[in-house]
Amino acid sequence: MLSLFNFLKCRKKEDEEENEKKNQRCNRRKRVAGALIMLILFVSIYAQPASAFSFSGWWNGVKERAKDTVKTVVPVVVGGIATGACLAGTAGAGSAACIGMGLAAAGATYAGMEILLGDDSEKTSGGTLSVDRYANQSTVTDDPDETTNLLDESNQEAYKRIAELTAKLRSDLVQYDTKEDGATGDLWIEIYGPQSIYGFSAFPVQAKLYTKKSNIPFNVIHLRSVEIYLQKENSTVPLWRRVWDYGAGSEGLNGESAVYTTILKVPDDYVYSVQNAISTGQVTRNLIETLFNANTSTWEIFVKVDAYREVWQSDPSYTNQTSCENAGGKWDTNTSTCYVFVRNDDIDYTAYTTSAWKHVTMAHDIAQLTDGFYASLPVKFLNTEAATKWAIYQEKYAGALSNFIILTSATPLHVVGSTADYKFYIVPNPGYFDPLNPTFEDDFRFVVVREYKDLSWTVADSIFGDLGTMSADSPTMKLLTAHYTEDPNTLTYKVYGLASFTIKRDDNTTIPLWLVVSPKISVIPNTRTVLADEQMEQLVQFTDDDKITEEEIEQIKGIAASLINGLQEKIAAAESLKKKADAENNEKASLYAEKAIQAYEDAIEALNKITQTDAVQEYLNWLNVAKKLEQAGDFYMSAAEKALYGEYEQAELDAQKGDELVDLADEYKPHIDILGTAKDLLNKEVFGVKLWVLLLIIFVLVGAFVIWKKLL
Repeated sequence: MLSLFNFLKCRKKEDEEENEKKNQRCNRRKRVAGALIMLILFVSIYAQPASAFSFSGWWNGVKERAKDTVKTVVPVVVGGIATGACLAGTAGAGSAACIGMGLAAAGATYAGMEILLGDDSEKTSGGTLSVDRYANQSTVTDDPDETTNLLDESNQEAYKRIAELTAKLRSDLVQYDTKEDGATGDLWIEIYGPQSIYGFSAFPVQAKLYTKKSNIPFNVIHLRSVEIYLQKENSTVPLWRRVWDYGAGSEGLNGESAVYTTILKVPDDYVYSVQNAISTGQVTRNLIETLFNANTSTWEIFVKVDAYREVWQSDPSYTNQTSCENAGGKWDTNTSTCYVFVRNDDIDYTAYTTSAWKHVTMAHDIAQLTDGFYASLPVKFLNTEAATKWAIYQEKYAGALSNFIILTSATPLHVVGSTADYKFYIVPNPGYFDPLNPTFEDDFRFVVVREYKDLSWTVADSIFGDLGTMSADSPTMKLLTAHYTEDPNTLTYKVYGLASFTIKRDDNTTIPLWLVVSPKISVIPNTRTVLADEQMEQLVQFTDDDKITEEEIEQIKGIAASLINGLQEKIAAAESLKKKADAENNEKASLYAEKAIQAYEDAIEALNKITQTDAVQEYLNWLNVAKKLEQAGDFYMSAAEKALYGEYEQAELDAQKGDELVDLADEYKPHIDILGTAKDLLNKEVFGVKLWVLLLIIFVLVGAFVIWKKLL
């Protein structure tokens, strides 16, 4: 009985489950049927324009536009399938994303069909082309993006950094921590110096002397002398001592204060080497490297006071001024008291700083201008107006960093066998020596160093001169010319400016200072340019009438083939250089040579592109790309050559310039805009109907069919 009951109970449960499934299928069919009714209404609304065309006209249109139809229908079908598949996979969820996927698929397919089925007369790359920069005839032949615009932008950035550098070098006087010896309580001193002192600079110092006021008005302090000096750690030798000598004693002080201001200088073991190099012209690699790696030492400021206080005491036996003064005393009219002299108490007082180390780096201080122009313009600008323009160069300089700001401007082309003009602008750091106003005199030497492949140096050119007397209100500028003479064993050239200054203190002591500056120039070889202006002008002239004919394309192919041969020669030279670098395990040289090869190969690819299009804009852009890439390859080759022999500093500058030109070329490269292509596709008409209508109908029908099949 129990078994039968269980059987009947299970059978009943199975029947209920089967009925539930049937009800679910029925509900799904109802929902789909409703959706299909809506789809039919939707299609009937948007399909009405399709019924207006003539069948005979349609047949002629099909024959005339067969390729266009294929190029439009195929993408529509692909887009519909993509959308339907997406909808099937999500069971109707995320429909907006699926439609977006279908549009992208349709756009990409259309671009591909343009390439495969485009008319022979249309040598385009297919689809809608997009670029970040548009080239024109002037862009291709004159390269304003590398000269006028680039130089202006570099100078503007340099001006910003100069302002920042000036602000950093300015420094207010702050109180330094001090200790004292010989303190009697009669006087004390506070020492003030700049918040920051960079490099081997001179700097202002203030000592504020305070005296204790005695209730006895005649117990005054007389200063015999005050001296301020600087002393290196673990040394007893005073440096740049300034002495105020009062002989038998100054006027008496009783509660009054006095301020002593002078100029000291950071201990410097290099100034006389710089002066010798300037006077003789013997500038060596060792000297330059030593100066840029020189460390400042630890030191403190000392103030010594030699003084005495008069000691007087009251004597009540003298009751009036006459009797008091007749006895050699002094009468205090305020208290009607007579004071007689007792003795002089000597004061030997020293205050010294304990925190000067907080205001210097005790390292090799180098000021760097990191924005501005660097390296050189490409060789193609030789003998052009661009080569005569001034550019503020990136630079580094060492020495009396807190005292002077030095800027280097130069003409932007530095090529072996040519000359370049330099302009050095030197100005004292305004306000640094306040409240003092010292003057400066100087000698200057500008040196062009020839560096050989064994990295030895010789002075190729040297000019000596003086900048005259300077002050904070009278900056000085010096114009000089460098000659990069040719030599088969020369690897490159380097340029340095050395200056020696003397600052005259109020006690007529002269303090020597120095600066050495190295602008970030790079002298490049006079390499033959394949895509020279003459060739560019020849190719650009085909766009004078804003169209390119089949006959002109054939001429372009012949010119391009010749240019490609020239670039292939450069590739062979780069491959040879890479083999040398690999044999010597010189990774940097190998990397730069590889970049040169890639740049030349990409330039060839760009030249091939100009033979495959009759679209003027695309043609000009690819032509400009090829030109930029050859220039980039030449810079990489220069970098590889220098790195091969160990000149990594200029090699890095050349490689950086190559990277900059590659990035610039990329901005001119045409590329297919998938979204733009899809937009063009959707706005086309087939059978008198906008394609976006047909595409939407197909998307809906395919999606509905897939969903129907899934629900069944």
